[in-house]
Amino acid sequence: MNTATKLRARVSPEAISKVTRIFNGSLGDIFGELLQNSRRAGATTIAISALHLEEACVITVSDDGAGIDDPANLVSLGQSDWSDECCAREDPAGMGFFSLAGRDTVVSSASATASFSLAISGPAWTGEADIDVLPFQGPRGTTISFTFDAIRDGHLDRAVKAAALHFPLPVTYNDEPLPRVDFLAGAHAVIEREGYRIGVYRQVNLDHVPTINFHGLTLRHKLPSIKEVHHTLWRVKVDIIDAPELVLVLPARKEIYHNPALDRLMEICNEAIYAAINKEPFHRLAHKDWLAARLAGRELPEAARQLPSWQGHCARDSYHEIANYAEIDPTAALYDDGDACDSVTFGRALAFSHGEDCSIDSNRLIAPADITFFAAVPPYQGYSWYDALSCYVQTGVTYRQHDGSETACETDAVTFRPDVLTIELTDQHDKRLDLLSDFAIQEGENCWSGADEARIALTRTASIDPGDLTELIIDAVFSPSDDSDADSYDTQETRFRHDAAVRAHAILEGEDAAIIAGIRMAFADRVAWRIPHGRTLQLTWSSEYTSLELRAAKDAKPQ
Repeated sequence: MNTATKLRARVSPEAISKVTRIFNGSLGDIFGELLQNSRRAGATTIAISALHLEEACVITVSDDGAGIDDPANLVSLGQSDWSDECCAREDPAGMGFFSLAGRDTVVSSASATASFSLAISGPAWTGEADIDVLPFQGPRGTTISFTFDAIRDGHLDRAVKAAALHFPLPVTYNDEPLPRVDFLAGAHAVIEREGYRIGVYRQVNLDHVPTINFHGLTLRHKLPSIKEVHHTLWRVKVDIIDAPELVLVLPARKEIYHNPALDRLMEICNEAIYAAINKEPFHRLAHKDWLAARLAGRELPEAARQLPSWQGHCARDSYHEIANYAEIDPTAALYDDGDACDSVTFGRALAFSHGEDCSIDSNRLIAPADITFFAAVPPYQGYSWYDALSCYVQTGVTYRQHDGSETACETDAVTFRPDVLTIELTDQHDKRLDLLSDFAIQEGENCWSGADEARIALTRTASIDPGDLTELIIDAVFSPSDDSDADSYDTQETRFRHDAAVRAHAILEGEDAAIIAGIRMAFADRVAWRIPHGRTLQLTWSSEYTSLELRAAKDAKPQ
């Protein structure tokens, strides 16, 4: 029985036997770790070379840094030879060299106090064999050569170039300088704060690219982004200059460790975005983001006094396209439509107020008041100018006769033919606005309304033909099913159009006209294409008598 009252964490000696599994041994890992070590050693240049043999490739990485004082530290997992200043600034883990674990490796180094050469292979990596420390006569710095499987497909070249692309020091490969690119290239603005360079990007997709450059080691991390309302998407990338408290998760160092330094970086990124927005001519921040900017110390003005013009939407639209933003004026008001029936009804009321004048903007009401309607933008709620606008919603429809009496309708009726139709609107202050119109449509009792179930009101004097009424019904009600077993969009639309046309003709012209319209559409869809060009089909059909005769076009009898 263990009677100890205190314990202290320790690393088991057996852990060294698993050292070859700490890193995945990829070229990206190896170059990333070796280049970081050279940088920490104060190197000014790094040279990489490759010798391709039949069975293997010998890769050499050399630097002119300070060298290694104690070879024992190099092969001690978790122990490093770095100066106190380096340890304080970067928190090196003493594990990077072991990215080579399992590979035949030769290390030659000269420092101010020591020079040596080591040959490490097989069991020496796992502590099962001694490593001879041999003398070395060479210039200050460190050279590491290791073997890799034979590489024939250009993978080595790509790995070397990737490692050097955003590295802060010049790197050569087989004596040729490798290209370097500023990690923040293409940024709309670059802001330096607290040891970071923050690149602010507008309308750039950064979802699948590295967003943090840790001295040449690039990582993907979800950084703050801000999307203005129907406007610019702002995103950031971070180039680390000197941020000792921001550290990586060990041993692989492929992600940022979550600590207060990372939380602070997120705040700085947001502040950088707000600073960039503050330099723009205007912004369309949601009110909550505008408040966040003010809390971060950015005194941004309110969002520009612009709104998208109101435009109707259809039931079949899976995406409601937003109109262009326009400056608001004293006649501006908001209309917050609900479903497509509401939208189509309101659009028809606006058009009704224009009379015969086709030059008037479709979002403008002429009577009983001159109002220009804009679409509601809920994220703007809270801005003083936005909250001051009347925001109307439809609160009812009334049907009356010329004498003022209410139009009598059967309880289950779906068609109304009043003399006067009024659309009732009410704003957030209970201010009421009554619009005369000649048409209104609402969903039927069934939530999946068809053309026959929609509740349609049309004044007796409405100036509308069956074709226009058909389109209004389709816009308000037709919503195709996307179920896997549903018919195609075209088939569903054709079937609904047939039903809507029959309904429109029945309302405007009567049942006989509706029957004829239905037959005409069915004939056009399914039969007409069979009639040869230049020929005419003469058809008579009843329950008692049927006659079909294919004639030359000139012989056809007039109908």
